[in-house]
Amino acid sequence: MRLAAIAASLLVLAALATSLVTAETENASRKSPAVKTVDSPVAPTPISHSSYMSPHASPLAINNGHVFVVNTPDDTVDIIQIKSRKIVGRVKVGIDPVGIAARPDGKEVWVTNHVSDSVSIIDTEQKSKSYLQVIATVQRFHPTNKSTRFDEPVGIAFASNDKAYVALSSENTIAVINVAQRKVTKLLPITAQDPRAITVQGDRLYVIPFESNNKSQLSGGTGELDKEYETFDAWQHSIAVNNVLSLGHVTDIIKHPEVPDRDLYVFDTNTDELVEVVDTLGTLLYGLTVDSNGKVFIAQADARNDANGNAGTKKHGLKELENRAFLNQITSVTFKDGKPEKPHFFQLEPLPPNHPERELALATPFAIQISDDDTTLVASAASSDTIFTLDAATGEILGRVQVDAVPRGIALQSDSSGKASQAWVLNAVANTVSLLDVSNPAKLKVIETIALQDSTDSEVKRGRIAFNTAAASTTGTYSCASCHP
Repeated sequence: MRLAAIAASLLVLAALATSLVTAETENASRKSPAVKTVDSPVAPTPISHSSYMSPHASPLAINNGHVFVVNTPDDTVDIIQIKSRKIVGRVKVGIDPVGIAARPDGKEVWVTNHVSDSVSIIDTEQKSKSYLQVIATVQRFHPTNKSTRFDEPVGIAFASNDKAYVALSSENTIAVINVAQRKVTKLLPITAQDPRAITVQGDRLYVIPFESNNKSQLSGGTGELDKEYETFDAWQHSIAVNNVLSLGHVTDIIKHPEVPDRDLYVFDTNTDELVEVVDTLGTLLYGLTVDSNGKVFIAQADARNDANGNAGTKKHGLKELENRAFLNQITSVTFKDGKPEKPHFFQLEPLPPNHPERELALATPFAIQISDDDTTLVASAASSDTIFTLDAATGEILGRVQVDAVPRGIALQSDSSGKASQAWVLNAVANTVSLLDVSNPAKLKVIETIALQDSTDSEVKRGRIAFNTAAASTTGTYSCASCHP
């Protein structure tokens, strides 16, 4: 299992060594403990495995008057009644739940468990005898050695009551699942790194790979070097001789037009055929939403690793980077007759050499949702602990408000006219849920913040806050987690 993001966090925090044991059976039905009503905070139940900080994609879902939210550190789905704003139940699921989606008919909620490589299916049909219990677990194993073939699921979306999609992040595939049979029927390949966030709009499935590249690479080549994109013999200095031991070569970081940069995959949900791939939309693609007309919005951070890339030929250093490792952006893509038009980039901060005021920086755009009337975007800046709104047509920032540490998920409610009204926000490191009044996009207000039970060690939590905050950056625009997600 690829745990690069986890390893980076643990290097900063501490080495947590406990054994991890999971034993689940493919498509096995298993009941969770009876749903527990929570009237007051109680001591969290210690978990029996190492504590991770797994990635999230759509970690909240609204269904039947309740908000279902993944409680990642406690391995549960917590249920908040919208009317009372109280936690009314907790359902035990797999290890590190990170994504959640309600079936279109509202009868089930599906949860991706990132570490136990599974999907837990919760019965949400109120008259059912198994109401709010796990009734099935979706997994996939190698037929002989029984190793997982459902590795590190993150995003989840439904095409219909009969078909679901799950992003298998470390396998670079999308699993297509027959809802009735609880079985993976096919895999859709993603020819890019680490698909996480996915969504369905109409008859289209939209997928973004998290680490999508930005056409940058080292300036190596073979044969006659062109001196623009190729400044050293890659065979001689990287393959025949170890690059660390090799001497006398000049190395830059350059953007090469022939390097793949596939950022958005669009599939037909009727046939599961790939219909479009869109490139050059950003580097670290965290979240996406799609309006009713198929216009796509992506919350992303575009790396500037080539801004001081001429370290070899021009002796570039940190000065040329200007302490702006990333451009924090929202990318919009409009499709005309099924074909993508030129993307637009909503800049969330002034471009270098200008810098934002630190308190106005919006570091690490992560979660994003759009109002039912397609006019207002509600997004999170995870490393600035901020929720902000934008005009969906112009990209103008309308308002902002501070929340708890590292907001990674938004469930947006719209009123009868389609305008944004309330937003439920998962603050992933704080492990709280904030309810926001967003009815006036220019004046956002935190109505209430609800604490989830959390078994995370307090020192580990403080370390994760430090690792994810952009406060240590003089420009306030990026954090340790920006470079080590």
